[in-house]
Amino acid sequence: MFSNQNKNTIVHLIKDVVKGEKELENLKQGLILQITDNNVSYQTCFLHLTYEKDRISRNDLEVFLSNQQIRFDNKEIQVLKYTTYQDFLELMLPCNQIFLKQYQQKQMNYNNPNSDIINLIGKVFGKNIEIIRKMQAYLDALILRFDKSTLLNFLCPKADKNTPVFLQLLKNLDLDISFEDVVCAMRRLDKDQDSDVKRFDWEEILKYSKPPKSNQSSIGNLQKYINKQQSSKSINRSESRQKTDQENINSNRNVHFSIMKSSTKSLKKQSSIMEEQILEFQLHLITIGKLNEELDQIKLELSSRADYSISQAFQFFDLDVNDSIGLQDLKLGFLQLGIDVNDFIIRQLLHNYSSHHSQTQWDLNDFKQLFPDSKQTLNSYNGAFSYETKKIIKMIIQKYLELIRYKKESSQQLSSDIKNIEIIFNFIDLDQDGIITQDDFKVLELKNKQILLFFQQFEDYPYQITYNQFQKYFI
Repeated sequence: MFSNQNKNTIVHLIKDVVKGEKELENLKQGLILQITDNNVSYQTCFLHLTYEKDRISRNDLEVFLSNQQIRFDNKEIQVLKYTTYQDFLELMLPCNQIFLKQYQQKQMNYNNPNSDIINLIGKVFGKNIEIIRKMQAYLDALILRFDKSTLLNFLCPKADKNTPVFLQLLKNLDLDISFEDVVCAMRRLDKDQDSDVKRFDWEEILKYSKPPKSNQSSIGNLQKYINKQQSSKSINRSESRQKTDQENINSNRNVHFSIMKSSTKSLKKQSSIMEEQILEFQLHLITIGKLNEELDQIKLELSSRADYSISQAFQFFDLDVNDSIGLQDLKLGFLQLGIDVNDFIIRQLLHNYSSHHSQTQWDLNDFKQLFPDSKQTLNSYNGAFSYETKKIIKMIIQKYLELIRYKKESSQQLSSDIKNIEIIFNFIDLDQDGIITQDDFKVLELKNKQILLFFQQFEDYPYQITYNQFQKYFI
């Protein structure tokens, strides 16, 4: 029942937990040095965050995180234990500082923490939230595929008496990690501190992972529109659909093609091949235009959502909060939306819309090419998107992926013979000057928007394309 893909999701969860815990430990070590060097105690740091002397309230923490510009949502805050001074020490002290922990519980030094210490405390909170966020992304993806009982049965396999359950899970996953990494993972996953990760621990971890509610009635007219479009205008059209498209285009192209036909059989055959390639290219551009029109419709719906903003959407995917979105961010974001896609397609999506030299990540400006501006005014991350908004974001991503797949498959088909590209180029290049312009494309009887979409594929949106540029589009 558990495919390799599902196992890989759990493997990535464990690896990301290990990586996050190691980074967190380094931050804690840096904090302890700052506190020691500046003669400041953990208790004065604790008091700096509290409004009441004996506890950190939910509001206290939210104010602190907001001041430190740390992204968070309600679910992530719920998972954190931060209320009492003991909780604060558990969060801030390195794991091996047992004696210091006992000492700090009694110590009272009223020197106020400086800005460097406060920033480090913020980073420790931020790293904890980041680990929680990534864990929830993986778990939400698994909950979309399995009920909790099935998932728990896999996460808690039967093991020999002398084999911890967690080690048996690692064995079942074929995950070979060091003892140090096992300890790091258990530090986060072992909720009852019994030196193993069993059913109780996973139940606690899964407590905040819930499958999306089925709410078909609230999806609105957009879903009906998309369903209708997908049923009638699928990329992989049936033969009858292809025939109809070809007949429609033929009726508009008879004037052009009649000039090229010869009375001899050989020329007729050559003309037929030429006609077929040009029609295929015309159909290629029409289909891309249709997909972009559907994309615009979905974007329009998303932009009017009350809980949507472009910055909030960017932060939804920027899981490590470094103001850029890379492969792993997108992969996790897609999993949160219930989209499973291989790394190659994600890299292609990144490449197509990235302005960076490496073309392996997006900044906010790149992201704005894919997602619409909001009609609402939301400048900060206010929490998780509603189910309906996530549904629309998912539809946008799926449409982009559909666009990439179609363009790749269609381009490969058109470029199966290099002569096909030359035939198409020469047909469009009416004055035979080796350059085609947007005016030349009118011979294909396309809409201006469809022509513009094609020209936008080229660097700096040129008004003219050479044969070499045209050839690179297909290869």
